[in-house]
Amino acid sequence: MPVSLEEKSSEQPKFQPATVVYSWKVLPGKEAAFMNWFHGITKAATRWPGHLGVTTLRPPEGQGTYHSILRFDTEQHLTDWLNSDERKQWLNQLEGVAVAQASSKATGLENWFDLPGSSITPPPKWKMVVVTFVAVYPLSLLLGAFVAPRLMGVNIFVRSLLFPVVVPVVLTYFLMPFLTQRVFKSWLYKRP
Repeated sequence: MPVSLEEKSSEQPKFQPATVVYSWKVLPGKEAAFMNWFHGITKAATRWPGHLGVTTLRPPEGQGTYHSILRFDTEQHLTDWLNSDERKQWLNQLEGVAVAQASSKATGLENWFDLPGSSITPPPKWKMVVVTFVAVYPLSLLLGAFVAPRLMGVNIFVRSLLFPVVVPVVLTYFLMPFLTQRVFKSWLYKRP
């Protein structure tokens, strides 16, 4: 019996990425131990269902606060990893190496639309989609026109890393803060 399009779409799970951001203060002289630990826990997380990747920001001199952005395809997959015994065992190994300073969890696009130091609620999702499109479309055009043609001779697996590595970093740290906190701020957020 054929299945209608409406029935098919209701059966498929909804893809709503979930992200958690961590900050660690590494104790002096423990940088190498921390990096070994970090590579180990990152490798462990990759084996869990829905793992989409992790982005790490190191302090300039290699000493100080490290930040990482961990992404999973759904809130449930992220929660499964965060509550896993395997992760707890990894965290126990961190004692005497680094101190967790902060972590924040977000789903979907909301973390791009939080105003620093403000309790204003995020804008409606349709506005988030519009601003995200304004950021992603020109970026994908630039990468497609100027960078991708120069990588045609590169292995397909390496070439395919271009978008998932470059785009989230550029969006999270440069384009989205600029668009949400300057260009579209008055349109996105209602004044109290």
